[in-house]
Amino acid sequence: MQLDVFSRMMFGDAAKPTEEKEEEQQEEVSQVSQTNDEETINYMHIMDQIGSIMNSLDQIKPALKELAPMLSAIKKKIM
Repeated sequence: MQLDVFSRMMFGDAAKPTEEKEEEQQEEVSQVSQTNDEETINYMHIMDQIGSIMNSLDQIKPALKELAPMLSAIKKKIM
């Protein structure tokens, strides 16, 4: 039985045999598990990165304090 485009869009294709459905579900599950393994987040690594960024900012802060008056003077001259 051939369904027209509207019927297929609204109701989907005819039901597939259960064996094919089970195989497709198993393939989907294996694909999902592979992507989950690849996407696991290493929180300790992230926290180490944040710590190193904060340390870098602490080291840069004195230089920024010295540059702030110069930048504000340049800003005043431009405007």
